[in-house]
Amino acid sequence: MASRTSDTEGEKAENFQLLSRDINLARERLLTLPQVEEHREYTGSSEITLKENVSLEAYLNYREKNPNNPNNSVRIYLHDGKIKAYEVPKFPHSMVTSIIQISMGIWNNEDLEYGSDVTITVGQNNACEPDLWVRPVRRPQRIPYKAADRFGGAYPTMIVEIGYTQSLPDLHRKLALYFSQQTSIQIALIIKIFDLRADKTFVLISALYLRTNQNPLIPVNVVSFGTADPTQQTVNYIINTMNVPHNNFIGVGRTANGVNCPPCNMTEIPTYKMNIPAAELFDGDPNTIPAVAAEGFNLDLWKLQDKVRKGFNV
Repeated sequence: MASRTSDTEGEKAENFQLLSRDINLARERLLTLPQVEEHREYTGSSEITLKENVSLEAYLNYREKNPNNPNNSVRIYLHDGKIKAYEVPKFPHSMVTSIIQISMGIWNNEDLEYGSDVTITVGQNNACEPDLWVRPVRRPQRIPYKAADRFGGAYPTMIVEIGYTQSLPDLHRKLALYFSQQTSIQIALIIKIFDLRADKTFVLISALYLRTNQNPLIPVNVVSFGTADPTQQTVNYIINTMNVPHNNFIGVGRTANGVNCPPCNMTEIPTYKMNIPAAELFDGDPNTIPAVAAEGFNLDLWKLQDKVRKGFNV
């Protein structure tokens, strides 16, 4: 499905407003997407263009001056001068965000700081708003990287994007923005929540990207950790389009070394522990990596699945 446009303009939009009508229409369209799950998931984009020809400065001004307007019900970002709606936050989405932040905070709340609801400049006419960001407390803003915002803040070392109405392809494509030459973001974690199936099961996909990887736009680790096997369309997209080697895609419905992976049905299963490496997480910290964090952070994906299940009320 091609990206849709609700407002197209020929002139640069410097002072603008997003109409409640357009925002509500975008929300309604996005909410229909999980219902079709796989059928249109991998063709085109599910994003909806709300306005075109918007400068970065105008967008940042708008986001600062309108913190409580109706678009809070729809997540937006700026991509090549286009304001795009891409996500409608629901309970499963917000609960996954929270448990990641809580878990990492319990692991290390002295040397790392965490946040959300921030607009990060990622290019000349691009600004994204990750669900969660993490960075070392002492990380300075470094040349040649520009500031993450107009206040001169340092870029996070890690961002998290969670998609419910946002498609897996759109999540994957956005990595090119987060890992642009302007930023110093080192780690990106994406979580795709597929809609609840008729039998009350669901598919969850996590993908970890590292800037230090030979090809940063190919995940180093992809894990299926839901209560149902991913469909063949999902498997094909991850293997053939995201170019993930078979051995790097594990979990529910997958095999590892010729053996079926165990179900994700309890905490502390090694298959479902995703390691966030300390070297990238503490990049730029003048005190280097704290000894207590040297092994990195192991994210227990079952805890995320548990929150999605509760969010779906199943």
